[in-house]
Amino acid sequence: MNEPRGTQKQIAKRYEDRVESYNTRSPWRRSRFWISFIAILGGIGAIYVAQDRTPPEFFNTGPLSRQHSALKEDCAACHRAESLSVEPGKPHSFFQVLNDRFENGAPSFGRIDQACAACHQQHTFHEPNVIENRSCSACHKEHQGPGPIHAAVSLDCASCHNDRDIMQASAKAGKQLPPMQFQLNPRVANTTGSQSNILQLPRPADGYTVAFESFSNGHPPFQLHRENIREPDALGFNHQRHLDGPGMPLTKAGGKLDCSYCHKPEPSGRFMQRVSFEANCQACHSLQFDVKNPDFELPHGDAQLVRTFLRTLPAQYGELARRKRGLTNENRINNFAAQQVRQLLTQFPSAEELERTVFFTKNPYKGSQSLDTGTRANYTGCAFCHEVKQAAGVSYPTAEITVPVTIDRWMPHAHFNHAKHESVSSCRDCHAAAQSSQLTSDVLMPTKESCARCHSPAGQAKKSSECMTCHTYHAPEPSLSAPVTALNVSFKQMLLGSGRESMR
Repeated sequence: MNEPRGTQKQIAKRYEDRVESYNTRSPWRRSRFWISFIAILGGIGAIYVAQDRTPPEFFNTGPLSRQHSALKEDCAACHRAESLSVEPGKPHSFFQVLNDRFENGAPSFGRIDQACAACHQQHTFHEPNVIENRSCSACHKEHQGPGPIHAAVSLDCASCHNDRDIMQASAKAGKQLPPMQFQLNPRVANTTGSQSNILQLPRPADGYTVAFESFSNGHPPFQLHRENIREPDALGFNHQRHLDGPGMPLTKAGGKLDCSYCHKPEPSGRFMQRVSFEANCQACHSLQFDVKNPDFELPHGDAQLVRTFLRTLPAQYGELARRKRGLTNENRINNFAAQQVRQLLTQFPSAEELERTVFFTKNPYKGSQSLDTGTRANYTGCAFCHEVKQAAGVSYPTAEITVPVTIDRWMPHAHFNHAKHESVSSCRDCHAAAQSSQLTSDVLMPTKESCARCHSPAGQAKKSSECMTCHTYHAPEPSLSAPVTALNVSFKQMLLGSGRESMR
């Protein structure tokens, strides 16, 4: 049971006694007041005395990163006070800073951003449809240690990209802006190199504003696959046949043909070199067309040059006699050339038929199949690989060959480095579609799911699964956002075949 509290009169008396005791000054209370007052006054005095004697790093929350280590004696370079003159290397006094706080308030992120921009003039903030730019120091956190400055993490990105309201507002803002305000970032796309055929797909109606938590959780499929983009190149190629086709000959080194035979890294290792006929195809697809002279080959790369070659065969055979047969006597050279032309005409009824066969034959034609691969003619006709059309307004056969379009960068909005993926056991682990691809139009880039197998919290590359691994926050600099050559040709023009001459 609760103890009785007494009568109402007794309770009131106890309350009055307590109030009176609180108002009664005692030696203990006087001592406590003066001790507190002296401590506060002493602290202010200590700050006043120490501000000119204590090094600035005494007040730091931690050491500066390696990138900003030169500023360790110049705090004012970043922590500026609006009403104070800035003298490099000389800290402001306590009372100067205190007065600035009273007049201008606590230092805002914007004031620190201005200090960042004073040095980092090459950086802009985010894309033009961003609703509210993040502060520099919100993602690039300083005073975290003497090593490299800590990179932004996915949580920084998710603060906006996982907020549906912000993303919807950003999509709405983007629709009010002209498309030319959204440019590829050359620092990501590497458009400054010699190879600059960049696939820039049309920006989606809502931009890239799907809300999601992280790459492995909710990130949309890559635009290439989401929109079922097809390869625009008219050059015919069958990956399945070359990788696993029956009767595929061994390479000159004696091994089986694989991805690395054609796809070789650039010196930096970041991207792959462009595949070329001379470096990658000619060893198997030689331009031999004369069974009797397997070392006699057509030129490659120019239809007019091939036409001229065929129409000057006696002179070409004469050059063959000099260079590879060791003949020096002009009569013997002329006899050799005439003999080779006569025997060639036993294979083709006329010079016109030879030219028609060279340009327009789609099905492979071979020399004697009983001969080994080193001596029989391997040429199959231009049309077997190329798109060949009859030239308009001239007599048949006069061919026009569509110039191949080789895309060097399929995903120009994202960083990628092949050298960092050397531990992957096989190219097919990522480019899985190559195994069964029979059409040139198949785009064989890795899917988002294949990347997420490693780049996720549970994957092998969990430490490289942040947004910043592939993307950059900053919009391209105005000085670097000029269109590159490949961007002058739209994707539609690529598909229709127009504008290809400009990309040669």
